[in-house]
Amino acid sequence: MSPLPLPVQLLLRLQGDWAGVVAPVEVGANLPGLTGWAAAQGWTIWRTPPPPEQTAWLWLPATRQDLQTLPDPADNVLVLCGEDLCYTAEDWALALPDQTAAEQAATFAGSGGWPLALALARSRPGDPQAYRHARASMLLGPVSPPENLGQAARRLAVSPLVTPGVAAALDVAPAAWQALAEGGWLWPAVGGWAFPPLLRRWLAPDPDPGLARLAAQALHDADQTAAALEALADAALWTDHLSLLLQSARAVQGEAALRAQLQRLPERWRTAPEARYLAGLLARVTGDLERAGTLYSRALDDLTGAGTALVLNARGVVRAMQGHVDGALDDFTLAARSDGPTAGEASQNRATLLVQLGRHAEAEDSLNDAVAAFRAAGDLPREAHSLKTLGSLYFGRGQLREALVPYRKALHLFLPELVQEAALSHLNLAESHIYLGEFDQAQHHLQAAAALNERQLSSLTAGWMHRVQAILALQVGEAAQALTALDRVQTEDRSLQAETALLRVRAHRELGQPEQALDILHHASPLGLRAELEGALLGEISIDAIIEAARQEEARLELVTALLHRASPDDLHEALELIRQHGYLALLGSRAAAPLASLAQDPPTRALFPLRIQTLGPLRFTHAGRQVQLGDFPTRKSAALLVALALAEHPQSREVLADRFWPGAKNPLASLQTAVYHLRSTFGVPLVGSERGAMSLLFPVQSDLADLRRALQSQDLAGLAALLRPMTAPLTVLSDLPAELTEERAWAEHLLHDALRLHAQAQPAADIHRRDALRALIATDPLDTDSREDLIRWHELHGEADQAEQERRHLADVLRALGVD
Repeated sequence: MSPLPLPVQLLLRLQGDWAGVVAPVEVGANLPGLTGWAAAQGWTIWRTPPPPEQTAWLWLPATRQDLQTLPDPADNVLVLCGEDLCYTAEDWALALPDQTAAEQAATFAGSGGWPLALALARSRPGDPQAYRHARASMLLGPVSPPENLGQAARRLAVSPLVTPGVAAALDVAPAAWQALAEGGWLWPAVGGWAFPPLLRRWLAPDPDPGLARLAAQALHDADQTAAALEALADAALWTDHLSLLLQSARAVQGEAALRAQLQRLPERWRTAPEARYLAGLLARVTGDLERAGTLYSRALDDLTGAGTALVLNARGVVRAMQGHVDGALDDFTLAARSDGPTAGEASQNRATLLVQLGRHAEAEDSLNDAVAAFRAAGDLPREAHSLKTLGSLYFGRGQLREALVPYRKALHLFLPELVQEAALSHLNLAESHIYLGEFDQAQHHLQAAAALNERQLSSLTAGWMHRVQAILALQVGEAAQALTALDRVQTEDRSLQAETALLRVRAHRELGQPEQALDILHHASPLGLRAELEGALLGEISIDAIIEAARQEEARLELVTALLHRASPDDLHEALELIRQHGYLALLGSRAAAPLASLAQDPPTRALFPLRIQTLGPLRFTHAGRQVQLGDFPTRKSAALLVALALAEHPQSREVLADRFWPGAKNPLASLQTAVYHLRSTFGVPLVGSERGAMSLLFPVQSDLADLRRALQSQDLAGLAALLRPMTAPLTVLSDLPAELTEERAWAEHLLHDALRLHAQAQPAADIHRRDALRALIATDPLDTDSREDLIRWHELHGEADQAEQERRHLADVLRALGVD
C-alpha cells in the first residue's frame, strides 16, 4: 500500500524554519507519513529525546509521559498533536480521487479525518460499515490496545466521549482509562477523551445496551447531551434516544442540527410522538408555523409524561406567533403546572404574552412563578433573567421602587460569572435611581457598570452605558451634554438605536430645536407610546390621545409627563399625586414641573420642592425646574433678601430685615414687602412666609455652603474635592453681592478657607493637586503666609526654581505688609 499523504495545512506549517518537530503520541496519526517527510528532508529520527544542541530532528515519543522529558521547547520547535495529522473533508477528497463525492462523504462522516480510516476507505469505497470487514482488523489490530487494556477499551468504546464519570459508570478503573490516554488510544476531546471514531466502532461494533445506557446517563448528567444521544443511537436504544431528544432539542439549535437529528432516526421511529415534536421544531425554524402547530398537536395526542409540558410550551409559542392568543395562554398555563425548567419557560412565555395584552398584574404573577420554577431547578442564569424581566415590567409601569428589588436580585445572581449581564443590571438600577432623583446612587451603578465592562469589553454594553449617561444629563438639565454622550453610541442593535434616537429627540426639544427633533423622531417609532409622547410634546400628536393610551398601558411615567404638558388644574393635581406616590422626584426638577410648586400648601408637599442655592462662583437658584440668576431678579436687594433667608438657621425679624436692607427708606417694611412680591413674581410661587413678625422661607433649602460645612465637619475629603472643583480657577463665594451680604459673605469666606486648607493638607506632597489647592487657598486669603511657604516648598521639590523665587518675593511683600521683618 502506498504511504498516506499528510494534510495540506500541516505541510504548510512544516515549511517553517523549525529546529525540530515532536510527533504526536495518538495512535493512527500517520507516523509513517511524518517520518517519510522527515527522511526526505534529511532529518534525524529520534525514539528518545534529542540532545539540546541537536537540530533537524523528528522525535517520536512513545507515551504522553515522555513529553515531560523534553526540555521547555524553544520557539522554533513544532510540537504536534494527533488532530494536526487528521484530514479535512478537502484532504479526504483529494486522497480518494477515484471515488464519487457521495462515497467520499460517507466514509469521511464516520472517520473524523483519522488517517487510518483513509486507508480503509480506499479499499471499501463509501461503506459506512467498513469497520466490520476483515480489512479493518488487519489495519486496526496492530494499533489496538494490548490485551491487559482490551476489556477496558471495549467497555469504554460504547461511549463517544470518555470522562471520569463515564469510566466509573462503566466500572472501568481509573488506572485503565488513564493508561489508554497515556498510550494515545484515547485522544483529547472537548469535555474529556475519545477514541478515533473508526477505532471505537471496531472495538464495540454492537454496543452493549446496558453499558450504553449507563454511559449515556453519565454523559447527560455532565451536560454532554450530544454525546449521550450518540451513545444511545449507536446502541439502537431509540426509545431512550427519543426521550432524551425530547428533553434537549430546541428551535435555537437551527435548521441544520434539527435535520441531522431527524435523519439519524430509523424511518419507523420518525412517526413517534417525540419525532413529531422534533419535526415541529424544524417546521417552525423554516417558517411553516401552521405545520409546526399541527405536528405539536399530533405529538400531544400520543405523548404522556413530563414531555407533554415541553410540547405544550412549544405549541403555545407557535400559537402566540400566529396571533392565537387564547390558545397560546391555555398551552402556557397547562405547561406551567409541570416541574423544572419547562415550567419556568412556560411561565416566562405566558408573562411576555400577558404584557403585550396589557394584563400586567397577571404577567407579574407569571414572572414570579418563572423565578420560583427556575430557582427550584437550580437554573441560576434563567432565574436571573426572569428577575430582570420582572424588574423591567415594574419599570415600564412606572413602579420604580418595586423594580429595584428584582433588579438587585438579578445582579446578585449574575455576579461574578456573567459579567456583561451584571453590567447591564447595574445600568437598569442606575436608570431607576435617576428617575427617583437619587443621582448619587445612579452614578455609583454607572461606575460599577463601567468597571465590569473594562473587565470584559463589549461595545453593546458601552452603548447602553452611554444611553444611561445621557438620561442622567437630561434629568439635570444638561441637554447638550446628553447629545455628547449619545454621540459615543456605536451600535447595530436596533433596540439601542431606537432608544438613542428617542433621547436625541428629547435633547433637541429641550434645547429649543424642534426641527432637528422631528427629523429624528421616526427612528424612535419602534418604542411605541414613548415615541408618540415625544411627538405630542412637539405638537405633532394630540396629547389627549397620549394620556388615554398611557392610562390603558399603565405607563405612569409617561402619563405624568403628558399630564404636566397638558397642565389643566386637574392634570397638575393628578401628576403631583403620582409623583408623590411613586417617588418620581427627578421630574420635579424639570421645567414642566414648575406649575406643581403652586400646589404645595403643606410642609410634606413643599419638601418635594427644595430651593437650591449655589454660592460658590456665580450666584444661582434652582426651584421646581426654574433656574434663576442674579440678573433675573428685579432688584439686587430682593436677591440679597432671598440669600439671607436661605442661609439663616432661624426665622428672621421683619423689622431687622427691613432696617438692614432698606435703612434709608421712608417705609422700610413696605420696601421689604415689595421685595417679597418680587420674589414671588420671579419664581412663580410664594417663597416667603411671615408669622408673628418673623419671616422664613416656605420651602426647604439646599445650599453648597451647607454641603461644604457637612463635608468639613465629617472630614469627607472626597466630598470636599467634588465641591471645590475646579481648582484651576479662583474660587469665590457670594461675590455677586459684596455690599448687600457682608455678614453672610464673611462667614462663607471663612468656611471656604477652612475647607480649602483641609483639602490642601489632604493632597500628597508631590502631587500637582496640592499645588492647585495651595494656589486656591492663597487666592481666598492673600495674607496666608503658611500656605505661601508650602507652595514655595512644592516648587522646590519639583525643581521649579524660578516659580519658587517668584513666590518668595510675594511672601516677602506680604510679610512687609504685615509689619513682619
